[in-house]
Amino acid sequence: MIRLLHVIDSLRTGGAERQLTAMLVRSDAQRFSHTVCALEGDEPHGAWLRAARIQVYALRRVPRREIVRTLRQLRALIREVEPDVVHTSLYWADVLGRTAAHLEGKPVVTTLVNTTYERERRLDNPRLSPAKVAIVRAIDGATARWYGTSFVAISQAVRSSAIRQLGISPDRITVIPRGLSFDHEPPSADQIASLRAQLGWGGAYPVVLTVGRLVPQKGHRYAVEAMARISKAFPRTVLAVAGEGRLRGELQRLADSNGQARRIHFLGERPDVPALLAAADVFIFPSLFEGFGVALLEALGAGCPCVASRIPALEEVTDGGRVAILVDPCAPEALADAVIRLADGRDLAAHLGQQAAAWVRAQFDITTSIRKFEEVFRTVAAGRVR
Repeated sequence: MIRLLHVIDSLRTGGAERQLTAMLVRSDAQRFSHTVCALEGDEPHGAWLRAARIQVYALRRVPRREIVRTLRQLRALIREVEPDVVHTSLYWADVLGRTAAHLEGKPVVTTLVNTTYERERRLDNPRLSPAKVAIVRAIDGATARWYGTSFVAISQAVRSSAIRQLGISPDRITVIPRGLSFDHEPPSADQIASLRAQLGWGGAYPVVLTVGRLVPQKGHRYAVEAMARISKAFPRTVLAVAGEGRLRGELQRLADSNGQARRIHFLGERPDVPALLAAADVFIFPSLFEGFGVALLEALGAGCPCVASRIPALEEVTDGGRVAILVDPCAPEALADAVIRLADGRDLAAHLGQQAAAWVRAQFDITTSIRKFEEVFRTVAAGRVR
């Protein structure tokens, strides 16, 4: 039995949190014992992990303000759990988790999840200081090179960025893409019709859906700006925005100033994203940068016709644009034209959706991802470091 301690910033809504939960509840319980430590909040995923009899600790700290105390707690937890391997994900968990594990003599596997230090991160984000990014990157890179044992990148784009920006040796990074489970029943036609009516989409076409935190990275402003052009071609269109974040007020004001407020529905965080995907006509993902794009992967897997930004990670997820329409980031007119093309061409949209679903099922099964992760953990626990 290999004992693993997974350290993550939080267990709130997000791609890294969802993937960790999905992997652990399906892991081989005969060979691996899992304990999870969330530095901050542990909901909603903490409850789901506990339901699967996985022990969860929530330190409820603000790491950037309580570095020493958080590090001390992590070291105490490592001594209590006595893991064979510490697994970290997201910035503070990476920096403090690596350091604590090193001080306690434990090997570390870090999952690298984004292209955080590329210049695209500064797009539409004036609050982000280049000096601060440089300091954060230096700390991340130093703890990675000094204390990290092995690394898993969720895409080739993330691997390349980690080599370039953090100075990690290429032979220490394994690429394991995110995965989805396909064991759930899709909603029925009656359930879809009921949801559309409940959300006020009864007579709307096309219903355009986007899912993601309301932060500059996700490019929501370009989705809002695209609606003026889409609504000229399809006056009954609706843009549904599932997600929450600090830009909500700004985006609502932008929708109002563009005369699109009644067509843009801010849904907040939703637990029923699969149902929303089934109810939507087109999914858009106008991100400025991504490490992988789990929300896009879920849309592709659901067979929803997709439009996404032409950036390296999303090119990987869409087979180079074969199973989705890719457009330049920060280009609302191109985004709108792609949506109009799919709304006008229902046969094209159906064909693209079918291709996407088949591609995702063939390439991104979560069981495959889990077995590859488990092999990395076995190798590191046995001292055969990669």
